[in-house]
Amino acid sequence: MTENKSEREIKLEKLQKWVGAKINPYPSVTPQFEPIDRARKAKEGETVATTGRILTVRAHGKSTFMDIIDPSGKIQLFHSEQELGETDYERLSWLDTGDYIWVRGEQFITKTGEITIKVKSYQLLTKSLLPIPAQYTGLDDTETRYRQRALDFKINNSAKEIITTRSKVISSIRNFLDKHGFIEITTPVLQPIPGGATAKPFITNYNALDADFYLRISDELYLKRLVVGGFERVYEIGPDFRNEGLSHMHNPEFTMCEFYWAYQNYKGLMTITEQLVREVVKKATGSFAVTYQGHKLDFEKDFVVKKYSQLILEETGINIDELTEFADLIAVVEAKKIKFENQNITVWSELVDELFKKECRPKIVEPTFVIDYPITTAPLAKKNAENPLIAEKFQLICAGGFELVNAYSELNDPLDQEARFKEQMQMRQSGWDEAQMLDENYI
Repeated sequence: MTENKSEREIKLEKLQKWVGAKINPYPSVTPQFEPIDRARKAKEGETVATTGRILTVRAHGKSTFMDIIDPSGKIQLFHSEQELGETDYERLSWLDTGDYIWVRGEQFITKTGEITIKVKSYQLLTKSLLPIPAQYTGLDDTETRYRQRALDFKINNSAKEIITTRSKVISSIRNFLDKHGFIEITTPVLQPIPGGATAKPFITNYNALDADFYLRISDELYLKRLVVGGFERVYEIGPDFRNEGLSHMHNPEFTMCEFYWAYQNYKGLMTITEQLVREVVKKATGSFAVTYQGHKLDFEKDFVVKKYSQLILEETGINIDELTEFADLIAVVEAKKIKFENQNITVWSELVDELFKKECRPKIVEPTFVIDYPITTAPLAKKNAENPLIAEKFQLICAGGFELVNAYSELNDPLDQEARFKEQMQMRQSGWDEAQMLDENYI
C-alpha cells in the first residue's frame, strides 16, 4: 500500500507541473489522428499522427523511447531533444505509464526492424493518477478482474476480445433476423406479472402506482401480445433478470434474444435456429469449429437430435414416462443415491428438471437439440398431437451443458393456457418458487 501511495503522490506532483506550466492535463480537444494500426502502415518518412496509452518509457540521456497502445495495436515512439527542443523534451519526464498522449512525427524503421515514429510534437491528453499493472505481467487476480472490469479490459486483451466477439454475435443475430423479415421490438422491462419463463424474479416498487412490479424474467408474453396484434415476425434483444444463483453459465442480469414467428411449429424453429446459430458462429469467430472450455465443437455438421426422456433413461436408467407420480420418481432417485443442491423438491416437474440438469445436460458436448419435454415443464408450449403428455419443445445444448436456445410450438389455445397457468400456481403453492404466475390479461 505504501508503494502505491508513493507512486500516486509522484503522479500528483507531475500533474501539478503540467498545471503550473499552464497546460491543461485533460484537454477537451484532440488534434486530428488515425488509429495505430493505420499509422503502422504508413511509408517510411511519411508524417503520421496517432494517439494511445503509454505502456513503457525508456530514457537514454537526450533520447527517450516509448511504447503506446490503442485498441488496434501498439507502436514505438522515439523522442529526442534535437527534434523537440529542450523545454518539450524536459516535459517528457512529467509523463508516466498509463497516460494518454497524441503524437505527430515521421515513421521510420529501427536497425532491429521496429516500426517507430520519430516524434516532432506531442500533447498530453489524460494524466493517469493511479498505477496500472504492467502489460507484461497482466492482471491475474480473478476477483480484481471482475470487480474492476475497466482495468481488466485495459490490461487483458483476451477480456477485450470477449466484448468484441459479443458485439459481433449481437449484430449478426440482428442481421440474420432482419434478413428473414423479422422486426425488432422493445417491450417493458418492468412488469406487473413476470412471465414467459420458469424463474424467480427481482421485485421492486413502483412509487407512482404504489404497487410491486418485477424486472422481467423474459420478453415472451409481451412479444406474443404483438403477434396477437398482427405482427407475424418479431424479435427483441435486451436484458432479462432472474433472481437465482451465480455460475459461469448463469448471471442474474443477462442479455437474451427472443423471436416469434406466426404459423411455425417447433420443427420449423429448429431449422431456422440451426441456420441462425451456424451463421452467428461463423461471423463472430471466422470458423464453424470453435473450442469452448476445452470442448471442441463443430457447428457446420447437422446438429444432433435427442429426446428428453431418452437422455434421462440412457444416463440414469430412470424411465420418467412410467414414473409419472412424484412419490414413485423420488423413491427411485433416492434409491440411486442421486443428490441435488436443492433438497426441498416437492413437485414432479421440478424433480425431473433437476434430474436432467444434473445427470444429462453436463454430458452434452456436440450441438444437440433436446426435444419433447414433459408437458408440465413447458406451460407455454403446445401439446404433441400424438402424445398429450409431451410438449413440442426443444433446447439447443452444447459444450458440457451450455444452453444456447429454448423454444417450442407456441400454445394458442386460451382454455388450455388458463388450465396450464392454474396448474403452475398449484406448483408454486406446493413450494416450487420458479413456477409461473397466472397472467389473465395474456390469456
